[in-house]
Amino acid sequence: MQYTQPRIAVVEDEDDLRDDLVEFLTLHPFQVQGFASAESLFRAWSARAFDLVILDICLPGMDGLQALQWLRARSTAGIVMLTGLDSQATQVTGLESGADAYLVKAASLEVIEATCRSVLRRLPQQAEAKETIQADWLLNLKSWRLSVPGGEHIELTHSESILLGCVMRAPGVPTSREALLEAFGKPNTLSNMRNLDNCVSRLRRKLQARLGLEIPIRSSYGSGYTFTGECGVKG
Repeated sequence: MQYTQPRIAVVEDEDDLRDDLVEFLTLHPFQVQGFASAESLFRAWSARAFDLVILDICLPGMDGLQALQWLRARSTAGIVMLTGLDSQATQVTGLESGADAYLVKAASLEVIEATCRSVLRRLPQQAEAKETIQADWLLNLKSWRLSVPGGEHIELTHSESILLGCVMRAPGVPTSREALLEAFGKPNTLSNMRNLDNCVSRLRRKLQARLGLEIPIRSSYGSGYTFTGECGVKG
């Protein structure tokens, strides 16, 4: 039987602590990636989700509690809050908002690892309970199918599925053209940038022609594409 190491994201803006956590957990052994902000996590999430997130509260840009709400609305991943805020009120807020565990930064690396393992053991039950996703726009990555408001659906090409998978995993957050090209496995060239923009244009025309709908993808010069609708992703 093949064993797949759980994927853990460490979202922490203190470089030394983030590096220590990534190094320690990698040795124990997990697949670990560090992020200095919630926004950088969301961009990576668009290409591939994580099994567990270690999340600080005091982050630049979107704070950890806001990021927790974003994750809980779209994912069954385990979430461990790791923060310097040790008040009872903040702990209650974090847990009631959907965190699986709440630790203060005085916790040892061994306690953090044990907490992660405890949360990961509960994930299969959580995923089964949350299998049904309610959203206006629902992308099924396995069948390359997009369900739209009103209950209809449309079949997608592989390229369209990759594109939507990226922007719909991070709704409301711009996904850069560079990140999208990386998801396609394409180098960042002017020609590939044009091909990407053409893919978005074709998808817009396709939904308008077949279903009479405008897909809620906003193009922002210099920052890429943002999915602005209520959405979910399966598969």
